[in-house]
Amino acid sequence: MKKPGVNKNASNKFSSNKTKNNKIVAGLEYRLASLLIGMNVVWLALLRYKNPWRAFHLAAKVINTRDQFKTTHPKIAKRANKYYMNLHTPGWPSKAFNRGIHHSFNLVSQSPDISLFSVVFAITNKCGFQCEHCVEWENLNRKDSLSAYDLVTIIRRFHHMGISQVHLSGGEPLNRLDDILFILDSVPEGIDFWVFTNGYNLSAEKAARLKEHGMTGVIISLDHHEQERHDQFRGIRGSYQRALQSAQHVVDSGLLLAFSCCATNEFISMNNLESYASVCREAGASFIQFLEPEAVGHYRQKNVALNKKNKELLEHFFYRLNFDASYSGYPIASYPAMIKRHNGCPASGLHFVYIDADGFVHACPFNKKKLFPASSTILEKNIRSLRETGCSMIEFTSKSKDSAKTLQLHR
Repeated sequence: MKKPGVNKNASNKFSSNKTKNNKIVAGLEYRLASLLIGMNVVWLALLRYKNPWRAFHLAAKVINTRDQFKTTHPKIAKRANKYYMNLHTPGWPSKAFNRGIHHSFNLVSQSPDISLFSVVFAITNKCGFQCEHCVEWENLNRKDSLSAYDLVTIIRRFHHMGISQVHLSGGEPLNRLDDILFILDSVPEGIDFWVFTNGYNLSAEKAARLKEHGMTGVIISLDHHEQERHDQFRGIRGSYQRALQSAQHVVDSGLLLAFSCCATNEFISMNNLESYASVCREAGASFIQFLEPEAVGHYRQKNVALNKKNKELLEHFFYRLNFDASYSGYPIASYPAMIKRHNGCPASGLHFVYIDADGFVHACPFNKKKLFPASSTILEKNIRSLRETGCSMIEFTSKSKDSAKTLQLHR
């Protein structure tokens, strides 16, 4: 396998019109896309199960899980000729989408086959930032122990387990840009790749190279709509402007853009949330991810958990952003902690696992216990065991009230 070289002309291939390649679709096109996606799920079920009654029953169960995970909002992101229901589902139509559906079939049919939907892979410990919430604080800037070939080997092993999405994180993963391009060129088809970044050094050329080699999208950390507050949170002056400049390069290249915000008690207010969403919309983002602070890493032994009032406000804004017609042109919101509280944790080998920069599997990015090496020869057995034991960090709770009722209460 040969590492890719620098393509100095790649950045000239893409339009600078931010609305040309990425947009939020609602109305008739949304309904048509949803119908076709549903038909695709039914067709995959018929091909797999042969028995029409069983196929329709399981396809309906898979489609109905969208209600459970709050992704039946009346809008969908579109890039080129693919539709993306949310940040954590591969684009349709694609092999990656179909692979993800087969994982869902395994779960709803209680199949003995062990599969995963995705992995979050920290490919480096290197990072020049001093972020207030950093979960890898104790490991920052340690020497990376995995070569590019090791990274590819691990992802290939998880490809055999059915993954359809990989989120490359760190540290700052763009410190290993050439290795990322090597990964994109070397792994089998059927995986959507996203990369997390602070956005400080993502040039137009780098964004174009990521797009050329098959990256799906870029998730840029943006923790406030005010420049000074973001820079303070990240520990680097100028990081806010660099992040927005990088966002422009992402959209210009034709990649999907998402912003990720660590929503602290100090940040959460309706004014801040509204202003933040407006900044993301103006930047051309398709998605916003709201993360709750966890008492790990740099926040270890600190009281950073969101209070009840702020959880309710953030949840209310999630529903407003995704379901209120007046926000139809805004990015689609993702709020993983809320989904965990309502439906249980999707990590711990149920839907995904976290792999650290040393190649060890964890239940999730916030659980610092190294469980087993990703290179394990009994990977499937280890994942099965992880599913059975679960993760002690996450509190499993019953489902919340109907989302429409929740939205109505706050109007």
